[in-house]
Amino acid sequence: MKRFVLLALGAWLLAMAAPSPRAQDKPGATEAKAVDYLIIAADGLQEAAREWATHRQSHGRVTQVATLSEIARLAEREKVNLLDIKKFIKGVGGETPREGFQVLLLGDCPVVGRESYDPQVEIPWFMSTYMDAFGRSAIPGDNWLADAVSGDNEIPDLAVGRVPARSLEQARLALKKVKAYESAKMGEWMRRLTFFAGEGRFGAAVDQLLENLFTQMAEQVIDPAYDLRMTYANVKSPYAYVPARFSDKVIEEANAGSLLLSYMGHGAVDRLDDMHVPQGEGKRELRYPILTEADVSKFKIENGQLPVMIIVACATGFLDDKDGCISERILFEEKAPVAVISSSRDSHPYSNTLLQNALISEITKQRRGTLGEAFLRAKREIVLGEDSNRLKLENMAAFIIPKKEERDTLNRAHLYLYNLIGDPGLRLRYPNVKVGLPDKLAPMAAGESCTIDVSFEPVVPGAAAAGSGEASKPRLLATLEVRRSRVHGDLVAFEAKDLAGSDAARRKEAEDAVSKNHATANQKVVSELPWESLGFGAAGLAGGKLTIKADSGLAPGDYVVKLFALDSKGQSCGFASLRLRIKKKE
Repeated sequence: MKRFVLLALGAWLLAMAAPSPRAQDKPGATEAKAVDYLIIAADGLQEAAREWATHRQSHGRVTQVATLSEIARLAEREKVNLLDIKKFIKGVGGETPREGFQVLLLGDCPVVGRESYDPQVEIPWFMSTYMDAFGRSAIPGDNWLADAVSGDNEIPDLAVGRVPARSLEQARLALKKVKAYESAKMGEWMRRLTFFAGEGRFGAAVDQLLENLFTQMAEQVIDPAYDLRMTYANVKSPYAYVPARFSDKVIEEANAGSLLLSYMGHGAVDRLDDMHVPQGEGKRELRYPILTEADVSKFKIENGQLPVMIIVACATGFLDDKDGCISERILFEEKAPVAVISSSRDSHPYSNTLLQNALISEITKQRRGTLGEAFLRAKREIVLGEDSNRLKLENMAAFIIPKKEERDTLNRAHLYLYNLIGDPGLRLRYPNVKVGLPDKLAPMAAGESCTIDVSFEPVVPGAAAAGSGEASKPRLLATLEVRRSRVHGDLVAFEAKDLAGSDAARRKEAEDAVSKNHATANQKVVSELPWESLGFGAAGLAGGKLTIKADSGLAPGDYVVKLFALDSKGQSCGFASLRLRIKKKE
């Protein structure tokens, strides 16, 4: 692949005024609205780009479509280069990009090692001077186009996403998935976060550190109102699953629908890692796949409940591989995740952790309006380090990489490594009903109870059961749950080597234990909580009184009260949480 490296002349050319792009506003308009969604399309994908623009316009975006040949004509050259594309983007979005301005690249990357590209189906991407985590390859990516502000400090200033289509059929399939996601009925899938992970195998101390970082994220970064599910390819963990059926379990969990599907571990161009299972002293470990390209066709996520997939691993976003990568396979599978964020080459667990934390925070805590905005802010965070939890992460990371300058260099490299494979304008799905709860609960002892007022704004449409059809009743669920870092219930002991042994009876016994432990570890509910009364009005449910009771056998510690409300049509949804401290009996 030609590396498209900028020469000294490039900096001078970039400073020149970009030619005015062709506007889409009607001639004679007195005040043309500024474009906030630009689609740059390979020449053979122009028709799909127009359809994409129409969809975004229907949701209030001001769009513009430009093909590579159109940009080349403006630049007065036969074939466009990356510098021309960047100048064009700045001409549309401004030298300092307007807030909310986004760019969709509709076209695949040139294959690595080729000296040119095919403008019918390809858009070049930038080969940076950074090397991957193992020093084996320079890092390509779209971040250079996102760094629009003069000075080239490498920190992105606008959101760029790429749909690496090589045909109109692929481009239209990706758009079909976007439409399905954005129009899907609301439901419990919107509060479900599905995680799965592989072992680090960096050594016991580093692996434990990475597990601690994930626990910290689960407890401190992710809003407790969300339901988190975990499947971990480590036989020592209660979140492990049957090795021979691990990949099927990952697909099963994903097919339930969720807001996010997130993997952290090792990866390659066409697959994620394997689960390693010991056979006993002196014997070689057996390996079972976590997820491969062959599994992608098993995604059957119905009703548009398609998660955004975050793959925090090496090389799974290797878009310039001649045979494609697993992220592309996922994007172009109809009932698979709607978008993928992944790495173009080998990445590092330190920066991976920072990016995963930042992305999940931007989506679940800050609730950014579009995937592009969340991705942009997350990438900026890994370099700027403005989050309140960052100091804790840095202190822990110093154990792995003592020198701050080395950590800073890694973080800048990861700006190029991680790319948004999908639509930056994807409108993320959040609840539209605010659940009003008390600011806090006073500590309670086991056996005690209290009643709290709950409000819904706007009201949840529906009526009480009396005198109405069952279908018109809103669905309400209130639960008392343990914290995410705790397991509620007893785990079954087993011998890990039996999972790979030749004794069928012992293997089945071990597999049953692992399966039961996985279910126990993911079940956080202690009890469902009863409503003392509900307040229905003409428009629907406005609130009610909820009784919180701590059973007499409840152990002292921290718990979470969760509430979920959904109307019968899937058009109104709200969920929230409240922390509860159970104190020791005096």
